[in-house]
Amino acid sequence: MTRPLRVLLALAFATLTATTTATFAYASPTAPRPAAAAPCMPGETDGKGKSSVDSGEIRYTEATKYDAARKHAQNAWTAGAALSKVKIRPDTATTVNDLEWRDYSKKDGHGGYRNQRTGIAQTDYIYLNKHYLDPPGAWSEEKFQRSVAAHELGHALGMCHKAQSVFSLMWKAVADPPVEKPSDVDKANYRKIWG
Repeated sequence: MTRPLRVLLALAFATLTATTTATFAYASPTAPRPAAAAPCMPGETDGKGKSSVDSGEIRYTEATKYDAARKHAQNAWTAGAALSKVKIRPDTATTVNDLEWRDYSKKDGHGGYRNQRTGIAQTDYIYLNKHYLDPPGAWSEEKFQRSVAAHELGHALGMCHKAQSVFSLMWKAVADPPVEKPSDVDKANYRKIWG
């Protein structure tokens, strides 16, 4: 093989190697896919009409002994840009109260529940159950109290119950360990409702 041919083959091989290397070196990584919104349990719906939201906010009053759990729930549902559309603020003398936190005590199998009232300027309620959330109740640990409060506030934001087949704060049953803040699925459902 002549010298010019060897040089030409070496250049061709170097060019091919550089092109191949460059192609693989600059390949962009696959971006993770965002979680998809999950459907509601049969017979339930979610949406703005199921919420306590009025003009982009929930104004609340509280009369609950689980104030730390209420604060956790509020922070969990307003943390970060993904959950910034609905503002959750205390009621004032010049605003309409949208939601009131209360306690009750009953052996009914529920850590709490939300009572949505229909009608103009009517207040919705979140009730937290002392029977289960106080010692020696089944859910008396702080992590369970936080889960129940965040779940019920999810209902006030228009969320329905989700199937156990997806990871969600909005499961119908209290999990052990409990889900204490919105999952990626819950955030997707939030964005589906509120943008």
